[in-house]
Amino acid sequence: MSNSSELQFDTMSEAELEPVLELLQGGDPDVIALKAGIKKEQLFRMRDDLLAQAERKRDEFTDVPSEKIGRNEPCPCGSGKKYKHCCLERHEAARQAKDPEQAENLRAKEREQKQLIKHIEKAFGLLSSRKNAEAIRLALNLISNYPNEDRLHDIVATCHLYAGECEKAIEICRCRLEVARSEKDYFIEHGRYRDAEIDKPALSYYYPPLTWLQKYWIALKTKDYLVLYSEMKNAKIIALIKKLQTADDTNQFPEKHSNGLELRKNALKETLDKLNTIGPEIIPYLLPLACKYSWAGIFVPEILSSYKTDMAIHTLIDMSMFGFAYASGASLHYLENLRETVIPYIEEAFSRDKAFDPIKTGIVSVLGNIRVPASYELLLRLLEHESSHIVNWVGDALGKYNNVEALPVMIAATQRIGGEKMIDAAIEKLKDL
Repeated sequence: MSNSSELQFDTMSEAELEPVLELLQGGDPDVIALKAGIKKEQLFRMRDDLLAQAERKRDEFTDVPSEKIGRNEPCPCGSGKKYKHCCLERHEAARQAKDPEQAENLRAKEREQKQLIKHIEKAFGLLSSRKNAEAIRLALNLISNYPNEDRLHDIVATCHLYAGECEKAIEICRCRLEVARSEKDYFIEHGRYRDAEIDKPALSYYYPPLTWLQKYWIALKTKDYLVLYSEMKNAKIIALIKKLQTADDTNQFPEKHSNGLELRKNALKETLDKLNTIGPEIIPYLLPLACKYSWAGIFVPEILSSYKTDMAIHTLIDMSMFGFAYASGASLHYLENLRETVIPYIEEAFSRDKAFDPIKTGIVSVLGNIRVPASYELLLRLLEHESSHIVNWVGDALGKYNNVEALPVMIAATQRIGGEKMIDAAIEKLKDL
């Protein structure tokens, strides 16, 4: 890919930058590409472009200017930025790297990071093995030394949720969301996180804002669902739910991925059949499972799809916003199968919880795949949304209708938000028609 076709840090839109950041944070590329509406190969190219640019920038500034440059003077690289906002830190790092003591400090930091990663992997392992007390103890000990390591905050918040301490989890997610937004702004301006060395990875691992927004949403819904569940007393249904939760027993089911899913589905077929036919009164019992990234939670969307009640459809919409690798995608699939029935529910979803609109892109895609007049009209109304992220996805969904009459309003929308890749591509497609 030529330099002229590469994405630039300072010109990337929020919608373009978010999936790349999430991938760099270790996210699942298949899930990220699906959420972003791009091919996985394209996602990897975007990542490689950004990493290549960062490498070139480091190479460009290893030669430190001999003359003293004021912090507020124009940067000698010709970027037009002030020196302090451009190459100052790189030049300082280059000067320090010539010092043998500084070089050893950098190597020590690299060793420390590898050790930290081992501890984090151990904590996640404890969490997946349901050893929550050990997991949270290890994470909290590490947080005292690494207060901006989001993977540790994620473990602590999840442990609180599993213990039913929803308010503690909600507060962690809310605070880390604010930090993530601040760090994203810093990353866009500087091409790195606040506490990252110029040519070494940071010891802190920041989640993108959308990731914390999803976790914040999960924490809030867990609180709501536990209130409903506390009122349920049917012993027969409770026994069925406990049987379904054996899917999480890694001693009984050590298999992973699609093979693990198939084996669990076969082993629990009788239980799943009963849950699919017992009646809609089972839904409140399923809700606490819906909020957990677990094998048992994977089966919840299919069971909900058996019941066409308001609660079932609302829960499928809620789950579509969780960002879970399988369960969220399955929720969107079953919502799409409802066809025209689901449209009023999606419209209602955009009338409430507006702070969480950026994670409602999945249900926007559902509107694009249903392709009936009512969903088309709703998409036209959503073009007026204040979030450029949502407008971008709405434009992509509208493009699937191949209706050139939508061109004027789509062009007006993209002019209002300053242009976004998905809606611009949809506009070009309609122009070709």
